[in-house]
Amino acid sequence: MQSVRWLTLRLNSKQSIGPELLQEFWSSACESNGVAVTRERTDHGVSYGLHAAAALGNPRKAELRMRKLLEEAGYVFSLSALSPTRSTMV
Repeated sequence: MQSVRWLTLRLNSKQSIGPELLQEFWSSACESNGVAVTRERTDHGVSYGLHAAAALGNPRKAELRMRKLLEEAGYVFSLSALSPTRSTMV
């Protein structure tokens, strides 16, 4: 299975999220265990890559579920969607 980066998550500068919880949220949002998360430090702070199968069934639905999970957990965030053709392969 080829995996691509579907979303980029940035949290409020005073917040962070552990990799286990982030992966749990993303897995639930995608309704799949075949997901991965990455953490990257840039000049603008920390961002998280949310990766899933290139053939993800309904990416928009997964994004909306992810937004809901993060909001319900009290996170202040931005979530950017990437097209699979521009996404980073894992």
